[in-house]
Order: sequence, then C-alpha cells, then structure tokens
Amino acid sequence: MDRKAVNEIRKLFNKNDCRIDKLRGCFVDENKQRVFEMKENFLALPDEEFVKYSDLFKKAMSGRFGRTLFNLEFPSEEEQEGGRQEFLYRLNRSGLMDETLLDEFYRKLVEKLQIQGKYLILAAHGVYDVPGRTSDNLEMEDASEYIYEFTACAICPITLTKEGLCCDAAAKTFVARPQDLGVDRPLLGFLFPAFNDRAGDIHAALYYSRKADERHEELVRDFLGTELPPDEEAQRSVFRRVIEETLGRDCGFAQVKEINEAVGEMVEAAKDSPEPAVLDKADMRKLLEDSGADADTMKKFETVYDENVEDGTALLAENVTDTSRLEVKTNGMKLSVKAEMAPIVETRVIDGIEYFLIPVSDDVEVNGIRIRSRRQPEPGQE
Repeated sequence: MDRKAVNEIRKLFNKNDCRIDKLRGCFVDENKQRVFEMKENFLALPDEEFVKYSDLFKKAMSGRFGRTLFNLEFPSEEEQEGGRQEFLYRLNRSGLMDETLLDEFYRKLVEKLQIQGKYLILAAHGVYDVPGRTSDNLEMEDASEYIYEFTACAICPITLTKEGLCCDAAAKTFVARPQDLGVDRPLLGFLFPAFNDRAGDIHAALYYSRKADERHEELVRDFLGTELPPDEEAQRSVFRRVIEETLGRDCGFAQVKEINEAVGEMVEAAKDSPEPAVLDKADMRKLLEDSGADADTMKKFETVYDENVEDGTALLAENVTDTSRLEVKTNGMKLSVKAEMAPIVETRVIDGIEYFLIPVSDDVEVNGIRIRSRRQPEPGQE
C-alpha cells in the first residue's frame, strides 16, 4: 500500500460515508485473561462513541512508511489450509460473525502478544464498493470496479485516568472525578487484506506500530506468520555502512554533505507522490558518483552494497538520513544546522589541521546572550 491507498481506507471510517458494518472487541487484563467481549453494529453507535472508535482505527493506519507503517507479504505456506494467512482470510470472509473464529482470533492474539498491563483488542469489518475512475483519474460515483471486504484491527492499552476536578456545565460547578479506566491510542494494528491497486490483495497486509523501538515483532512473526522489513534505524545503519565502506578514507565532509542534500531533494520531490522515495542500488551508485567518487572507489561499491543490503530490501530515502538538518558530532561537541543553512558550513585546512568554519553574523547567541561579529568593517565604514 502507499499513502494514497491508506488515506482512501481511512476515509471509510468517516460518518458521512462509513463503510464499516461491524465492531468487535475484547478486554484483556494484566494476567492475559479475557474479561469481557463486545459486539456492536458500527453505524448504530451513538455519535460520540462512533467518532472515538473511528479515531482509534484511523490512528492504527497513520504515520510514515518505514517508521510506523509497514507493508507485509505472506509466505506461500501460510496461505495453505491451517496457515495464518488462511485463518485471517476465513475470519474476514465470515464478516466477524463466526463465534468460533472470533474466539480463536482473540485466543491467538492474547497468546502471542507480549504486552504488559491491560489492553483492548478492537476489530472492525467493512465492505467497500470501490468506485471506478475515468482515464483522467476522476472518480465515477455510479460505477464500481471492485468490492473490497476487509478487517481492521487496533490493539489499545488500557490506562488509569487521573482523578481531579471536572466541570459540570449544567450545574455550573466543578465536581470530583474519580480514577477510571480509559482507552489509550493504539499501540499496534493491522489491515487485512491490503488495499493495493485499488483492490484487495489477500497476499499482503498493512501493519502499524506506534513506537519505532517496540514493533512487537512477535505479533508479526507468530500471529501473522510473516516478517517485518528492517526498521528505520537498521536502514540508516545500512546506508551509513555503504557510504563509509565505499568511500573509505575519501569519505569527507563535502561528499557527505552533498549526499545528504541529494537525498533531501529526492524526499522533497516525492512529497506529493503516493509512494515514498526509495533508494535502490542504481540510486546509491549515482549518489556516490555525483558526490565525486572516482572509478577506483566505485569498484568497491558493488561488493559493499551486496554485503550490506539484503536482496530485495528497499531503503526509504526519508529513513536513511535526517534531511531536515546537517548534524556534525565529535567527542564533546554537536553542531546542528538546518538543511537550508548547510551551505554556509565548510571545512578548511589551516596549519595542517582541518577545521569546520561557520560565518559569525550579528544574530548569533551564546547561552542566550547575543554576540557581535568581530569582522573587519568595509572600507569607508566605521
């Protein structure tokens, strides 16, 4: 899925054009015991509850690909009878109406998930009559190309709200509010099947993880039966190794700055595109060549790239480096410069030692104190 597909599915949870028919839920306590289950007609929910549940599912399909959103593909063996994809397929086709399948769904999730504390498992079923499009990409309201049937899942921590005073507007006063259990925004979630090329793709799913460092890979591996792609930090590490090992001792400030700027341009160019900018082998080669790497240096690139990048692994441009700033770090010092100001930073060798040079202007502050430039006045100026 891409950004455009995700946004199209998120809109199905809006009240004015809702395509969700059923809501199911299971409250799990800190001992992994199922406390109670809920079954609701989504469209029959009171407006306030409808909005709250819709927001939870939308948040479980939010964020950035490669950081919070991940496209998953199922191994072929999981699509055979008894496989985990095959189970999800049957659950989805049942419309969340088969009590035996629902019970197995909750049981497997609780068994595989490693979450501390209480949480709520939410599942929504929807049917989307996908409208057709004209040759110039305009939506045709009276023409349908495909029926997309899907199940969305959101797993939300249950937390204690703070006690305190709250306003009772009707009584024109404030009253004490006791501690209570509240549903926090989703920690994890998934959508099955994926919505690819404006149709359901039963060979794939969309996965959501709120925290980049807590992706709960046990859920993907043991419940969904597949694997997560490398996370943001892993992709950044691979990118660094390819650059450093290819350039070797020629890896200088000017080259790295130029590479960072080129990646930033790729990200900016793809900002309005449904698909994020991806760095493949050819892109990496061009980045290095454009930064000044010579033919001898590039001979190492093929081996370095193949050793560090798994076959078929995509490096997302916005994940491999911080394109919003240029950061220089040494022992005891860190310099952070906004991307648009990066050209003012340069290096120069003085008396055999390389220095970073930054022009000092009259709007510089040191620990909050504004300092003045000591540059020599121009001829004729005091």
